[in-house]
Amino acid sequence: MPFEELDLAAFAVCLTCGCLQGGVPREQRCRCQPRTPDWEQQWQGQDISSDLDLCVLCVRDTVTTRTRWSWLGCETCRHVSQVVGERYGHRSALPLGRHSIMNGDVVQPPAATATEVTGSLIAATRRWNALREWRQAEFDRLAEPLRATGPTVPLIEWQRRWPPSLGASVDAFDRYGAVPVPTDLSSLRQAQARFRSSAR
Repeated sequence: MPFEELDLAAFAVCLTCGCLQGGVPREQRCRCQPRTPDWEQQWQGQDISSDLDLCVLCVRDTVTTRTRWSWLGCETCRHVSQVVGERYGHRSALPLGRHSIMNGDVVQPPAATATEVTGSLIAATRRWNALREWRQAEFDRLAEPLRATGPTVPLIEWQRRWPPSLGASVDAFDRYGAVPVPTDLSSLRQAQARFRSSAR
């Protein structure tokens, strides 16, 4: 099912684990919900048993999650990562792809020795782990004021409270702090300034 055909109104954000649940026609379950054989049956033939997730960086926008080649970061966060990465001479600043090849993190023989390949894989894993730790901390920050309302909140309500935007992506990237956003990238800095002004 194409992303455009997903009904975002059918999804809810679990305020405990930060995953999405719901969806039609297939039911997506968060980490807090049990997996049963009947439930798993509907995901046969798909790499990942979900259709949608929150972005790993801004935790506001959504990403499709069906294959091991799907993105962890939303389109806007990937744009920021690419612009900043290119400024420093890299393909992308953050590993926002689910597969290491998508991030350019892993070198392959014969261009590299086995030791270099292993070192590259270890470095990629550390970068992913750091990003996932950030995602949990950022989710907890955004979820805290909503937790008194119940165990979940509709995805549409989450995005109404925390709207995705270029400014939000730049702000999350900047606070993540792995690579600074250069001051001369004025379009990104202006978007961040507008975002911070509206968030007050």
